[in-house]
Amino acid sequence: MTFGEKLKALRTQAGLTQEELADRLYVTRAAVSKWELDKGYPGIDSLKRIAEQFGCTIDELLSEEDAVNERRIEETRAKKMYALAVAAFAVAVIFALLAHFLAQPLFLIGAGCGCAAYLVFAFLSRPRFRRMKGNLVYRLVVFGALFLLVVVITLAGIL
Repeated sequence: MTFGEKLKALRTQAGLTQEELADRLYVTRAAVSKWELDKGYPGIDSLKRIAEQFGCTIDELLSEEDAVNERRIEETRAKKMYALAVAAFAVAVIFALLAHFLAQPLFLIGAGCGCAAYLVFAFLSRPRFRRMKGNLVYRLVVFGALFLLVVVITLAGIL
């Protein structure tokens, strides 16, 4: 797949017109059209902005690998992780309700595990190219704090 084909596929997948993409890249619509028809290539600054716009690397844009298919596969996997996150949340709620109505605090272990699974699957429900765009340290701190909170609540319910 050529650079122009990749650019066009990424643009249409994002639901952008050539004009909208041109505005975001600070170039003309004619420049975007020229790139998509493989009649020219953007400069390094434009390449950086294109990669940033679509959440990929310059290497992915210029390489022969099919980045679009790779991206589609990653988004499908992310949707599956979202479904698993919803299921884990439902399991956590069911166990919490069982612990409450049956007065069996051991069910809180299942609720805690469901909450932990929810946190993991919710984190993985974003495609990798979007997930890594943010601040990883911040995400790890939030994830760790939420996980510790779940563990503390679970242990408090058991004791």
